[in-house]
Amino acid sequence: MPVLPVDGAMVCQRESIMLNDELLHKVLGIDPPWKIVRMREDIGKDQIDFWVAPQTGKSLFFGVKTAAISEAREQIWRHLNLGRMRCMIHAELVHENIHLPWQGDPGQPFTHAMSLQVVAMMRDGIKLQSICGFLDVPVADLWKFKHGLDSGAIGIGVAAALSAQRASSVPDADAPVWMMLLAGKVEIDIRLLSLKFLLTKMRKQMQLISDPEVHALKCYELHGFFARQEKNLQHELAQLARHL
Repeated sequence: MPVLPVDGAMVCQRESIMLNDELLHKVLGIDPPWKIVRMREDIGKDQIDFWVAPQTGKSLFFGVKTAAISEAREQIWRHLNLGRMRCMIHAELVHENIHLPWQGDPGQPFTHAMSLQVVAMMRDGIKLQSICGFLDVPVADLWKFKHGLDSGAIGIGVAAALSAQRASSVPDADAPVWMMLLAGKVEIDIRLLSLKFLLTKMRKQMQLISDPEVHALKCYELHGFFARQEKNLQHELAQLARHL
């Protein structure tokens, strides 16, 4: 049987396609056994949608086999932007104890990677309206995400996104006194009315939250309020200092 010559240009093109495919998976954080099985750019303006499914083996003639995605079990999450393009991930939910950056919590709008980006912006004091503008995120999705955090419905790996900061007499964001204050283990005389309202609200939220990482986020939020209102909270800060 004669050996057919291989077109060098065809080989280069095939290698280029494989390289681009590998790079796309790397950018999206999709590792084996997961694979992009479908892609569309015509669902929304400046939007690209990816369908992701696990590999199920290899075919002798057609290469990698992938599992079909059931429409009934399909969930859609907003992932990190690809340049100016909104990125949407379509996939079936994996077991909840597996943390994949391109997946999200059930019924929630964002992937875990996108959630971390949103939390980092919230941590830095960026207003929700501004986050919507920066990331091109619908207001309804951002409020749904925030409600999930506040109610304890979702838990994300925010520990890496949280950083200790020092602001004059305000204790570090990771100081135990914040958790003690939120849990009601420390009581202080509060003169600033807005702090009274905030602390009452956050204590109710803490009763519904079991995720320690979301607890850490709440401590950071309370720390941020004290840092912004430091001049008006000297009476309260003096009391906190006794519990450090």
